[in-house]
Amino acid sequence: MKTIRFFLGLVVALFCAMSLCGCLADDDVDEEGRKVLSSKDYVITIASHKLEGVLTSCGMNLKGEVLAVKKDGSTTWEPWGGITGFDYEEGYEYRLKINETDYLDYRMGDPAWTEHKLLEVLSKEKKETEGLPGDFVPSWYKECIEN
Repeated sequence: MKTIRFFLGLVVALFCAMSLCGCLADDDVDEEGRKVLSSKDYVITIASHKLEGVLTSCGMNLKGEVLAVKKDGSTTWEPWGGITGFDYEEGYEYRLKINETDYLDYRMGDPAWTEHKLLEVLSKEKKETEGLPGDFVPSWYKECIEN
């Protein structure tokens, strides 16, 4: 009888421990059931005009006009599709404080993605941005189109 009570107590203890772990693990799940992998705020510069570029979404390569973005402290321009809450106006170079959040949700067609949200417009200056690349179309994409 002592053995049965011991194993029953062990099962109850394990069940409680797993329930507690499950509750703790849900701390990084947002209101829509998506798991938040990371979230950080930082400052970026957006060039005064968009460039032709290729972005990947849901396993597809999409060619079009993209924002040219440089993170503070970096010398490299990157292609971005957009920033939630930001209204871009051609001819102006911007410095923005944004939030970048990485999500994971295996119920989605593209289970991992990153969202950028505007926190604050630090500056908006009418100027021609210097040092931009010609485009953000990778050579492999150009070769695929030509062949």
